[in-house]
Amino acid sequence: MKNEFDYLIIGQGLAGSILAYTLLEKGKKVMVLDEPKLQNCSKIAAGICNPITGRNLVRTWKSKELFTFLNDFYPKLEKQFNQKFFFQTPIYRPFQTLEQQQDWSAQEDKATEEVIYPKNRFLEKDVNDPLGGLLIKNGGHLRTDVFLEVIKKYLIAKNAYQERLFDFDELILNKDSENEKVAYQDIKANHIIFCRGAADKTNPFFKKLPILPAKGEILHINFDKDEKTIKKLNKIILNKGCWLVPYHNYLNGKAIETFTTTFRTGSTYNHDDWTLESTQEAKDEIETKLQAVLNLSYKITKQEAGIRPSTRTRYPLMGTHKDYPQMSIFNGFGAKGVSMIPYFASEFAEYLFTGKELDKILRINKWLLK
Repeated sequence: MKNEFDYLIIGQGLAGSILAYTLLEKGKKVMVLDEPKLQNCSKIAAGICNPITGRNLVRTWKSKELFTFLNDFYPKLEKQFNQKFFFQTPIYRPFQTLEQQQDWSAQEDKATEEVIYPKNRFLEKDVNDPLGGLLIKNGGHLRTDVFLEVIKKYLIAKNAYQERLFDFDELILNKDSENEKVAYQDIKANHIIFCRGAADKTNPFFKKLPILPAKGEILHINFDKDEKTIKKLNKIILNKGCWLVPYHNYLNGKAIETFTTTFRTGSTYNHDDWTLESTQEAKDEIETKLQAVLNLSYKITKQEAGIRPSTRTRYPLMGTHKDYPQMSIFNGFGAKGVSMIPYFASEFAEYLFTGKELDKILRINKWLLK
């Protein structure tokens, strides 16, 4: 039947988009329902992939698996859709303290790995990096807005997308029928998966999960195109207190490969304010951090806000509801969604198909039992 599906996915943010793509490519019949205004965070995210994080410069959890997977996944989709949205770009991380620099100098024999190596001052007087820093070679960033639009068009072409605001009151779960396990309005499916980002904080079926929404704000800035340093900044992601990412121009839907004078910078974390209103406080915080690392004049052209689907555990959340075997959630990737989601979408698909166990730290049942 026309409106019968294997999987009904709620939400077309990064999690819903990549999971839907993964399931479709594995031959499943999928329908994605989305209310675009609820996915603002995915669309404005800087989309940074960073294998080395934190003040102690440690490897991201599962970095080897994640980065091996994503460095194949995004370029493969670029080729499939003939569109540029993923930029493999090294991350320059200036040392913040002398102790940090000395710690890395002492490990020089260990610092020749494929991901990182010590680096002398990169941009001289225009960047505040008197101690030098690290160049993280395996970094990058995704133009999430372009990527999501590409996936949306793919879903539409597959008759796998509808723009609808999801209403829990119209969801029918039938445990007894093998043919109609999930019904929603005119749609029938074997399984429903929630990928609503921060909105799943109020999901009545998963309200016990440790979802901790975090508001983030970013600035779009423009530099003087005559500055020689701008060309160097186009070749890296600068990360010291805040990040600075090139914002590539697009013409007729295609990325322009020449250097850009437009960048995005941020971001803030606010667990108390879940509105999408931009604030002067966030603007001041970002500018203070940016001016501490960058000695260039710029003009702010835009300020944006989104709500990240972070968690109290700092790990994603995924699995099937203990009382409703036809219902799952795939969520909680926070600021690391671009890095994590491709790998875990593949893992989650295997879990759905074969029952292969998920990593223990990701499972949701321990929270639903509380």
